[in-house]
Amino acid sequence: MHPTLEPARPSRWKPLRNRLSTLTSSIRVKWMLLLFLFSLTPLLALGFISFSISKSTINTKVTEYSEQLLKQTAENIDTRLGIYKDMMMQVVGNNDIVSMLRTMDRADGEQYDLDSLSLTTKLSTIIAINQDLQSISFISNQHYIKGIYRWKDRSKMTVAPFLQTLDDGSNFRWYSTRLGTYVDSLNAQMVPVFSLAKQIYKMSDDSPVGIVAVLDIREDVLKEIGSRTTKSQMDIQSFVVDGKGQMISYPDNSLLGKSVKEVLGEDGFKALMSTGVGERGFPLKYQGQKLIVNSKKLHTNDWIVVNVISESSLYKDSNRLLQILMIIALICILFSVLTAFLLAGSISKPILRMIKLMRQVMSGDLTVRFKAKRRHDEFDVLGENFNYMVSRIDELLAAVYEEQNQKRVAELKALQAQINPHFLYNTLDVIKWTALLQKANNAAEMVSLLSRLLRISLGKGEETVTVEEELEHVQCYLGIQKFRFNFAIETIVELEDDVRPLRTPKLILQPIVENAIKHAFPDQEAGGEIRIRCYRSGGGVTFEIRDNGCGMEPTLVASLNRFEMSVDKAGGIGLPNVDERIKLICGKMYGLNIQSEPGAGTCIRIRLPEMK
Repeated sequence: MHPTLEPARPSRWKPLRNRLSTLTSSIRVKWMLLLFLFSLTPLLALGFISFSISKSTINTKVTEYSEQLLKQTAENIDTRLGIYKDMMMQVVGNNDIVSMLRTMDRADGEQYDLDSLSLTTKLSTIIAINQDLQSISFISNQHYIKGIYRWKDRSKMTVAPFLQTLDDGSNFRWYSTRLGTYVDSLNAQMVPVFSLAKQIYKMSDDSPVGIVAVLDIREDVLKEIGSRTTKSQMDIQSFVVDGKGQMISYPDNSLLGKSVKEVLGEDGFKALMSTGVGERGFPLKYQGQKLIVNSKKLHTNDWIVVNVISESSLYKDSNRLLQILMIIALICILFSVLTAFLLAGSISKPILRMIKLMRQVMSGDLTVRFKAKRRHDEFDVLGENFNYMVSRIDELLAAVYEEQNQKRVAELKALQAQINPHFLYNTLDVIKWTALLQKANNAAEMVSLLSRLLRISLGKGEETVTVEEELEHVQCYLGIQKFRFNFAIETIVELEDDVRPLRTPKLILQPIVENAIKHAFPDQEAGGEIRIRCYRSGGGVTFEIRDNGCGMEPTLVASLNRFEMSVDKAGGIGLPNVDERIKLICGKMYGLNIQSEPGAGTCIRIRLPEMK
C-alpha cells in the first residue's frame, strides 16, 4: 500500500512572516536599523573593552591587596603570639612563682584542686598590663592549681591533653580554640579561648618540676586582628585554622573548633592543607559561589591565616561600572532610535506621500498633485516629474476619451445603418408582393405602419427616444410582421404612466421581439403570446419581454448571456448588438439578461438607467 498523502496545509505563521517581510522591506525600517547599528556598535565595543580592562585591573589590584592584607594579618598575629610567649616566659621564669608552685604541688595528694592568694596576687601583677589573657592555670599529674580564674571543669579528663606538654621538653605547645567556662566567688563566664602551654623548670639546675603552665587567651584577639586588618569596602573574610584544619578564629562563634570543611568544603580543605611554609592562593567554587582563597602559614606555629574573597564582591565595582555603561547605552539607544526615526521619517514620508498619490492616480483621480517642500532635493525633483506625468496622462486620457466617443458615435451610426436599410428592403419587398396579391387596403396599412416605424427609427439623429416611442416602434414592427407572415401571436403591452416620458436607447425592443417570433414559436400555430412590460426598479427602468414559446437549453442561455453570437442564424441583428449599444450609451453596468428553460418560454430583461 502506498501511504496517503495529505494536502499541504497553509502555515499558520505565513501571514505573520509576510507581515514581517513587508515591515523589514520598508525603507524607514532599513534606515532606522542602519543608523541604530552604526551608533550602537561603537558604544557596545567601547563598553565591552572598558569593562574587560576594568575587570582585569580590579582583579590584579584586589589580588595584590589581598596578599598584602594576608601578609600583614599573619605578621600581626605572629607578633601577638610572640608577646604571649614572652609573657609565658615571665611567668615560668619567675623564681618566686616557681617556688610557690613546687610547694603547692607537694601538698596532700588527696586534695586535687588547689589555689593560693599569694600566687594569684603575684600573677596579677605580671599580667595586669595585658587584657588579652583570660586565665592562667597550672597542671601536674597530682593537682590543678588555680592562677587567675578557675576552670569550671577541672576533671582529669579535661586537663589530660595539657599534660602532653610534659613530653615537649622546653618547647611551647599551642591548643586550638575551645569554649572555656571560668568561675570565681561571684559568677561564671563562658569565653572562647585558645591556649599556650609550657613545662616549668627549676631555675637552679633547669630540671623539670612536672608542672605545666597554661595561658588561656581570648579568641576575640585573633578575630579583632583579622577584622582590623581586612577592614575595607570589599567582602574579605579572614580566619585562622590549625594544622589539622580546625577553626582557631572565625567571625561566627558557632563554627569555632569545627573543621574548615564547614566553610570551604572538601576541595577547599584539601587545597588549604597542602599549603607550605609560604603563601598560596587558589580559586574555589563552593555552594554556588566563586571564591578566591589566599592562605599563609604562621612562623610561630603551624596555624594558617586564611583570607576568602567572593568574586561577586571582587567585581562589585566593575559590575557597577557595567550598570553605568548599560544606563548610558540605554540612553544612547533611545537617542539613536529617536534620531533614526526622525531621519528615516524625513526620507520615508515624501516617498509614502508619493505612493499615496500614485494609488489615487491608479484609482482614477488625476487631479492630485505632489506639494514640494522647496528643499530643492531629489524628492522635489521627483515630485515635479510626477506632477508633469499626471498632467500628461490626464491630457492623453482626455484625447483618448474624445477619440473613443467619436468612435462610439460612429459605431452607433453604423449599427443603425446596418439595421434600417436591411429592414427597409425586406419591408418594401413584402409590400411589393402584397400589392400584387391583394388589394390596396392592406398595402396602405402596411405603408402607414412602415412610415411610423421609419419615423421613430430615424428620428432626428438622436441616440435615444422616449419609452412610449420605443413601444410604438415595436408595435409598428409587429403590425408589419403580422401582414408579412400572417401569424397568430398575441402581443400584450403593459406600460406604467410614470415611465412613458423617460428616455431609452432606440431600437432595443425590435431585435428581441424579432428573435421571439422566429425562434420561440417555430411549430406553434396558435396560443402564442409575447408580453412586454416597462416599469421602474432599483433606481432605473426595466423592460421585460416574456414569451410562452419553446424555450432554450441552458448551454444556449449561458452562451447568449455571454453574448458570444452577434448575428442570429437567419441573418438578423443579434442580441449582442443590442447589449453592446446599451453599454455604449448607458454604461457597462446596464444591458440584457436572458432567462429560459426548455418548454417554459423565455424572459429577457433590459436594465436601463433613468434618463429624462
